Amino acid sequence: MKKLLLIFPLGLLLLSGCVKEEETGALEMTFKANYDGTPLVMLDEYAYDGGLMMTFQRFNFYIGNVALVDGSTKENLLDIEFVDFDNMASTEEATAGYSILVDEIPTGDYAKIQIGLGVPADLNATADSDYSGSHPLARASHYWPGWESFIFTMINAKVDSNGDGLYDDSSVLYHTGSDEAYRLVEYTFPIRIEKDKVSDLVFEVDLKALFQDGAGGYIDILANTNTHNIDDLSIANQVMDNFTQSLKIVN
Repeated sequence: MKKLLLIFPLGLLLLSGCVKEEETGALEMTFKANYDGTPLVMLDEYAYDGGLMMTFQRFNFYIGNVALVDGSTKENLLDIEFVDFDNMASTEEATAGYSILVDEIPTGDYAKIQIGLGVPADLNATADSDYSGSHPLARASHYWPGWESFIFTMINAKVDSNGDGLYDDSSVLYHTGSDEAYRLVEYTFPIRIEKDKVSDLVFEVDLKALFQDGAGGYIDILANTNTHNIDDLSIANQVMDNFTQSLKIVN
């Protein structure tokens, strides 16, 4: 009996040494913004509909519930992250884009990627004060207490409507939020995650396309300068609908 007791733990030790560690790799997602095909540079001048000129000061958005999918397999990558173009002050910076690296992803071939545009409802039920440090939701600038919602997308711009080049005629503040504005998009695109390697995925969004009115034209931004009325989400929803069509994989 004593001999058996000594051998049994040794057997367990040998078995535990045979357990194979899961092989993983990484995925770098790069987001690039342009305006009607031109790299989006903050404070540069861009032509809008009807002869108006615009200059942008901010463009950023949240993404959530990012996952790789293949059949019944779903590998969650990110619960929430923030994509920020606010500091893109040159063509070189705009062309390089904003990158997010996700590591420790099980290796394999995935057929699709899912991305939520905005903040998913479970996280949108929280507030910026619930987070600290570098957490993506720890931004007081991106929480609306009156709406009890985070700001999903933020577009700040100035308009020159009289051609004097001063951009002091009107401000455009298109900020979207509320659970109703959240959108989940799915892309069918083969993605291979290999052991100890970084795979690349490049997305591009055309900011001008976010201003489409749904009827073949563009939103009258002089008559509709902001989206801050929670009782009227028509423009906010139009912007988010446009977003689902404008954000594309380009590699």
